[in-house]
Amino acid sequence: MSDKNALDVPSELIDLQRASNAEFLKVRAFSEHGPALGWSDELHAEWKAWRVAAEAVYEAVCNHPAAAEMGRYTLEMVVKAAARATTPATSHELAA
Repeated sequence: MSDKNALDVPSELIDLQRASNAEFLKVRAFSEHGPALGWSDELHAEWKAWRVAAEAVYEAVCNHPAAAEMGRYTLEMVVKAAARATTPATSHELAA
């Protein structure tokens, strides 16, 4: 894999990852407000939305032609890094 291939991440994959990141932050916000909230219907709905978004990213990465060239894991990591780099407000939160 050349550096040029790593930079040519399809925008649709980055957009899917950004959506997944946003859903993750919603779930994480519930966790940060303490376990006293419990497993509410609202938390379950947020968790399910995150899971659906994460599954969409995984499926898109697995089915993308670049996955065959550079490997699924490598493509997934490149997509995640590109999504973090283009969303500076959440990048520090997702790195934790």
